[in-house]
Amino acid sequence: MAKKKESKQKKMNVRVDFTPMVDMMMLLITFFMLCTSLAKPQAMHLTMPAKDQNLQAEDKDKSKTELTVTLYLAEDNKLYCYIIDKKEKFGDPEYLEELTWGKGENGLRSRLTKYNPYRASETPIQALVNARNQLDAWYNAQPKAQKELSDSIYDRAMTMIKKGHLDIVKSNQLQKARYEEVDRQMKEGTENPNDLSPTLSVNIKPLDNSTYDNLVTVLDEMQICCIGKYVISAINDKDLDLLSKKGIIEAPAATAAAQPAQ
Repeated sequence: MAKKKESKQKKMNVRVDFTPMVDMMMLLITFFMLCTSLAKPQAMHLTMPAKDQNLQAEDKDKSKTELTVTLYLAEDNKLYCYIIDKKEKFGDPEYLEELTWGKGENGLRSRLTKYNPYRASETPIQALVNARNQLDAWYNAQPKAQKELSDSIYDRAMTMIKKGHLDIVKSNQLQKARYEEVDRQMKEGTENPNDLSPTLSVNIKPLDNSTYDNLVTVLDEMQICCIGKYVISAINDKDLDLLSKKGIIEAPAATAAAQPAQ
């Protein structure tokens, strides 16, 4: 009896066609582009100098000495705070104190929060933080349908609070009439300085041997403490003399005597 020949299966090459996948990816990319909320542009509010020629020099300088805090960033993660109540006292090392980066009693945030130059019932930073918390409570209570409109109002209101317009919020509610009035005054430049609550101004002065991380930490504290007036400035000769008196840096070399004219 003849043997049956075993059938041989033909091997077929498997080929996956990814052409439809390209169309699917393009549809997904288009879908996410249309449905994703794009980042909104942010604007920084600038306070320009007063144009009224009748103002006195001391009235134009709203940053009073007792409301000005100078922070020195030194090497080895050292941080120093300098606060005086009169300009004539600048240079006295007695008022220069070392702070820590933590949240303890001698930390930067604690020092800024508890500083009360006018011995008021509420410190300037505490008043700002309280106003921000009330604004947050108002914002969180807004319905989702109004969130987009509330975002712009919230950002504008925070600018007002940092400037010292704390009366725009009360009992966890935004005072719409007062908000619109302050907004108009800010646009026209007709704000009344007497309506502003006292706010701190911070001079941030990093030394050449300080670190970038420490500078970023200080800037974060400015946002946490609602400090709207701060500036990063360079160390000058008076600062070097002050720091050398405290032994933080070496005394600057004496200036060479001027050469007689030829």
